[in-house]
Amino acid sequence: MNAAELIQNVLALKPTERQPVSVFSGGAWALSSGGLSLERALASPPETTAELLYRMYSSVDSDIFWAVSGFNNIVIGAIGGKIKFRSRGTPDVIETLLKKASDADHIDLDRIRDDEKIRTLYEVSRLLVKKASGDHHPVALTRWGPFTLAGLLYGAENLMRDIYRDPQAVRHILDFTSELYLRYTEPYIENGVEIMLIAEPTSSGDMISRRHFEDFALPVFKRIFAALRKKGALAAIHICGDIENRLDLLAVAGAHFVSVDYKVSLKKARAAFNGKVAFGGNMNPVKVMQQATAEELALVCEQCIADAGDGGGFILMPGCDLPPSTPVENVRTMIRTGQAHVYHSRKVTP
Repeated sequence: MNAAELIQNVLALKPTERQPVSVFSGGAWALSSGGLSLERALASPPETTAELLYRMYSSVDSDIFWAVSGFNNIVIGAIGGKIKFRSRGTPDVIETLLKKASDADHIDLDRIRDDEKIRTLYEVSRLLVKKASGDHHPVALTRWGPFTLAGLLYGAENLMRDIYRDPQAVRHILDFTSELYLRYTEPYIENGVEIMLIAEPTSSGDMISRRHFEDFALPVFKRIFAALRKKGALAAIHICGDIENRLDLLAVAGAHFVSVDYKVSLKKARAAFNGKVAFGGNMNPVKVMQQATAEELALVCEQCIADAGDGGGFILMPGCDLPPSTPVENVRTMIRTGQAHVYHSRKVTP
């Protein structure tokens, strides 16, 4: 069973021959480990960036390769927002674009495909898919989902305030950011990216209550997952922070896969997701992936596998995006630890 078949099986809640294991996102990590910042990668020939990403994910033997992840805020710059690149890591949004909800009505989303940086990202994804398909690895993409995009474009504080004061304005902005997400990601799907993961830190339990999650975030997630499925993509989501009080909602939201943060108990995730949706996690990306020794990291990975329990549908992976300075050998240790778990007669719990 090759990596593509392995991931297809785990996301379909079918048995796998061994424990699936993957880097999570890691675009800035892969580029930095190969000597490129995100800004320099955008200025480089797409062939160079695609080759570097392919080489890094291949070198650690990740079951999933990630297409130019870490560029989440580029689309905000493409539609008129202000972003600033760091010397390492991902670019920041430095000013809100929407002063009021109706400002969204005047933004031309056709600008996305005309943006030079966006076109470069599309081409890198196309080339990476071509390379990865040659040795049977699926390619995934992570981009901000509509709720987090709303917070970045309108301001997270404004968004939280208007949930109480002007819920209709929030829904108007979410309609816009849902369309923004789908318009932006469609070419990636056309290029063969199989797994589309929406990153939604702003909908964390550290940010909004379960009630507001259910009222505002969940409906747009369901809309996005349905649209991605219709386009033939595998739909996935990652929410940073503690989401234990909304795992049951995510279990039936329509995603194929839910990535959980290190703050979430994998035992509780198994209880909520078992037989309903595949899930993954959840080593601490800093304390464990970046800072632990190889021996310490292997023990944590073993514990994650044990906590996730029997029943299949689980991918061993970090609990969030890798810091750019994460040692490559630590990533290899994670992969080797997962691959060592071979299942001769595993049955998936219905």
